Amino acid sequence: MKIDRDILLLEKAIGKSDYSLARKIIELNEEKFKRPYIRSKLSMEALTLLNCVHDLNDESNKELYSRETQLIIRHINKLAYDCRFSEIKRFTFLQKDLLSNPKIYGALSSDAKALIAPPDSQVEADYTVMN
Repeated sequence: MKIDRDILLLEKAIGKSDYSLARKIIELNEEKFKRPYIRSKLSMEALTLLNCVHDLNDESNKELYSRETQLIIRHINKLAYDCRFSEIKRFTFLQKDLLSNPKIYGALSSDAKALIAPPDSQVEADYTVMN
């Protein structure tokens, strides 16, 4: 059976820390790996990686985990860590549409959150939780 071979390949790839190959195997057989019977055959490491890949490929997280968004978040966090206030102000102005998403804002470091105002929807949500 092909899925048994894929399970063995996945387990070997994880054992060798070849996560790019493991991710490729998971993405090629994603529907099969969703079945409870197949999931019961996987190790804890494989299940963890399977859940991570599933979350990354989830349509609602597509914007958050895109390469471009991750680079922008990393750049903003580095600017905040280095206390480069004028550059943060300029860069966040250019990325205001992206930073208006509460998920993207939530991915920022605490240093960046201290310097950048939260999106309006998150401020309203925090206010309703407090009251």
